[in-house]
Amino acid sequence: MSTGCLALASGVSCSTGLLVGFLAGHRRARSRFESSGWMDASDEEEDENEMDDEVREKPSVLSVTSAAVTQQSRASSSRLRDNGIFRRSSSATYAKNEMSSTDEKVVIAMVGLPARGKSFIAKAIIRYLTFLGCQVRIFNAGNLRRDTGKAGIGAAFFDSKNEDAKKLRENLAMQCLDQLLEFVTGTRGCVSVGILDATNTTLDRRKHVYERVAVERGVCLFFLESLCTDEDVLQENYRLKLANEDYKGTDAVQAQSDFMARVKQYESVYQPVEDVEDGVARSYIKIYDAGRKISKCRGETEKEGQMVPRMVFELLSSLHLGFRSIFLMVVAPSENDVKGLMGGDTSLSPLGRERGHELAQYIQNYETEQGVNSLVLCGTSRRHNEMAAFLNRGNRRILKLQRMNEMCVGSFDNMSLSDVEKLYPEEAGSRRKDKLNYRYPGEGGESYQDLIARMHEHILRLEQYHGCIVVLCDKRVCRVLLAYFRGTPLKEMPYTEVPAELVELERSHSGFEERLHPMPWRGHVHGIHSQLNGEE
Repeated sequence: MSTGCLALASGVSCSTGLLVGFLAGHRRARSRFESSGWMDASDEEEDENEMDDEVREKPSVLSVTSAAVTQQSRASSSRLRDNGIFRRSSSATYAKNEMSSTDEKVVIAMVGLPARGKSFIAKAIIRYLTFLGCQVRIFNAGNLRRDTGKAGIGAAFFDSKNEDAKKLRENLAMQCLDQLLEFVTGTRGCVSVGILDATNTTLDRRKHVYERVAVERGVCLFFLESLCTDEDVLQENYRLKLANEDYKGTDAVQAQSDFMARVKQYESVYQPVEDVEDGVARSYIKIYDAGRKISKCRGETEKEGQMVPRMVFELLSSLHLGFRSIFLMVVAPSENDVKGLMGGDTSLSPLGRERGHELAQYIQNYETEQGVNSLVLCGTSRRHNEMAAFLNRGNRRILKLQRMNEMCVGSFDNMSLSDVEKLYPEEAGSRRKDKLNYRYPGEGGESYQDLIARMHEHILRLEQYHGCIVVLCDKRVCRVLLAYFRGTPLKEMPYTEVPAELVELERSHSGFEERLHPMPWRGHVHGIHSQLNGEE
């Protein structure tokens, strides 16, 4: 049975049950330490040795338990199967995402001067909430202005004393908000979020936004203000701003001068969000210097128990603008991969070991060039341990976490998909019908939705890490991670192409840039790669 697919026997003695309960609690406690980052590979090895000592102290009890587990598993398996059919309900066959069954409607109104990272934050929220299953879209007032023929206009257009321009800007902002509300209220039966990406820097503008949203029943509003006084961050943001459509084809010096004049126009009327504005307690989150500090206030428009403000806050707590390179490497091929079998806890094949050697050399060269040491993050299966051993050099930390293991295929462990098609055509049909939500039958069987929930905490870990991190993972886990960083909708996730090459993700102004690094492995690795973990 593959790592992560666990079964407990029922009907064993009371003392056996207590021991099993104790060891399960011990593992849960260890898992919490692992996920918090306080336990590294050496801690885990020491902890495993301690547990081995506990096991050796009571051989008779554990041998009875092991026999009971095996017998119970076989008996349960025979009861489940009946002429190639697993007797289970539709709710057991398909997982359900909480976001798709919760009717929560939220408007996030960005606040801040130009070049304060509002669009970067908004895109990060889009990526994160999409990954969790929300329907979310960004509505940018600047893009709407440019779409209406107002691209390339000078700083005078943003002067608060220019009454005609001020009126036009207000109308465009409200028109953008109307489009947002049409999307949010028109999306039913799930969590829907609209992000108003505009400056919203005055009390008067925020009052109009509040009054317009208040007309829509059941819609929550909170403001997200980005403040920045870090001169290095500001200068970099100013430079990147010169690449937008307003300055296309404009001399760089002239463009920078005009943009700085625009910023000064906004600064002259800027009013930061307050706890109470116009007699209304505001709901808001404030982020300072791209994540250096975060504060939150729950006002009248945020209801108790709403998920979106909490999810946005946990994401913002992980964001930063520091250097970060993430390498994703599929751990393969294993012996089962070569045979086209799903799951199992087999060793790397000779070709898999060759890939491990080449990966170690590549990462060593990268670290030398960049002057950094990498963190290696992997699962606990045999192939993960063997691949990680190639990277266990110098000052690298190796962090092994059970939640990084491959999706568990339950009763189909060590089977090929062609065998499943022949022996269990109904299950194969259910999987083809909905690959995202289909949950493999049997003990520990998982779906992509289960894998998303398992990867949630690791996504935040990757967002908050500074430096270089190498993630060793199986194909389905890699697919989930790539879908997050690419912003792929959940329905498309199970069909996301996973490259055979080493994937590098580097933070950029808009999110993450993806680069592929071909490695000098033998050409037929691509043929094997297409069937990794028994997938078609």
